[in-house]
Amino acid sequence: MPGQRSSFALGFLVIAALFGCSRAVHVKDYDERANPPTIDSPVVLEVENHNWADVVLYVLHDGVQTRFTQVAAAHKLSIEIPDRLQGQMGVIRIAARRIGGNDSYVSQAISLRGNSAVRFTIESNLNRSSVGVW
Repeated sequence: MPGQRSSFALGFLVIAALFGCSRAVHVKDYDERANPPTIDSPVVLEVENHNWADVVLYVLHDGVQTRFTQVAAAHKLSIEIPDRLQGQMGVIRIAARRIGGNDSYVSQAISLRGNSAVRFTIESNLNRSSVGVW
């Protein structure tokens, strides 16, 4: 056993020394200023309310439900989803609740990465509402 321990310790010291001696290697002909990080385009939520009542919209992200906006009956709305509501992984769900009623709708998970628009169509029966992403 003593020989096994000393072999392990020696191996550990050699690996630690290799990591300690490593240094950053610069890529030839690469200028970080020439390729600035890209800024994602804002994500726009387009809502079309076919319901006869006003509807409150919520954004669910990272286990948090946040009241987002209200859409009047038989109206359209276009609004940007702020970064703080887009979740750490860029995945959200949209929920709708009819004012003056007890019915509601929750969408499936929506990935916002690489997308610029989300279209939410609210139907007279909230269960038939739909979400499209592009």
